[in-house]
Amino acid sequence: MKLSKIKNQFFEQIVGEGDPFPAIWNYIFKEIWQFRPKIEDYYKQEEKMRDFEGFLVNTYDELYSEVLPKYCTGKKLDLEGSSPALFLDSLSLREGILLAKSLNDNGYDTSLTYSFSALPSVTKSFKEEVNFNDLSKNNSSAVIHDPQDISLTGDERLIWSDFPDARLESLAKGKTVLGAITEAYEEVEELLFTVIDQLGPRKLIISSDHGYVRQQGAYSFSMSSHDKKKVRDLLGGGRYISEDKSSNIPKGMENYVVSYNGYHMAKSRYVWPVSGKYNTFQHGGVSLMECLVPVLEITEE
Repeated sequence: MKLSKIKNQFFEQIVGEGDPFPAIWNYIFKEIWQFRPKIEDYYKQEEKMRDFEGFLVNTYDELYSEVLPKYCTGKKLDLEGSSPALFLDSLSLREGILLAKSLNDNGYDTSLTYSFSALPSVTKSFKEEVNFNDLSKNNSSAVIHDPQDISLTGDERLIWSDFPDARLESLAKGKTVLGAITEAYEEVEELLFTVIDQLGPRKLIISSDHGYVRQQGAYSFSMSSHDKKKVRDLLGGGRYISEDKSSNIPKGMENYVVSYNGYHMAKSRYVWPVSGKYNTFQHGGVSLMECLVPVLEITEE
């Protein structure tokens, strides 16, 4: 992607508006993650997403250090009178766009928008922020641990799926990255249609707790070896750590780390692989692909 295509008008809009995310979402949806007949070609657009986030972190750093953290409080769930909700652990905007296309192609009216994770952008933070455990107790609910063994009554109001996160973690070793993502998406698409079939012809909201970043060098931001060591000493092999379990951010590391609400978190696409502990897909930091989550609402045509 040529960054010259990002017009001054767009930059002025996201900086001048109180809420920059409608414009950012519109750009991501229309200019970056465009449908491709081959899923492999679709996922190769990660490079365009990297360039877009590179533009933002270099020209509007406050988006990551201040604005995005303030919005990342999770989506308060109100199931009273609403549609059943299916949460797919680690489903990112990438997969949300693909699922919306597949649903439309299969005869469902589907609206697609976005919401926010909760920081750190991990399952635990999200569930705590939206009181997920209480919602599960007070509403008919189900958990999908095995995509090949789904058995719903049809009365569920809240469904949690361990996938695609569980599959991405298991495929991170011994397979190509593209193959891992492709298999995980195809499995989740099949899982979704199974859920729809078992729930019957009714509205369904589909969302996620967080997305993920790809750690490969082609899709991450470069850092000097000296800076990598400093940040690795602070955060270890993950993308976040509680402030009470770590030291203060070393001088100059504000370029790579965000401190917010008691946590130090990786900023945007900066990564620091740790010997013997390297996952291709990670989350917990402050980036668009971790913190913006898809929200699909479907009805059968």
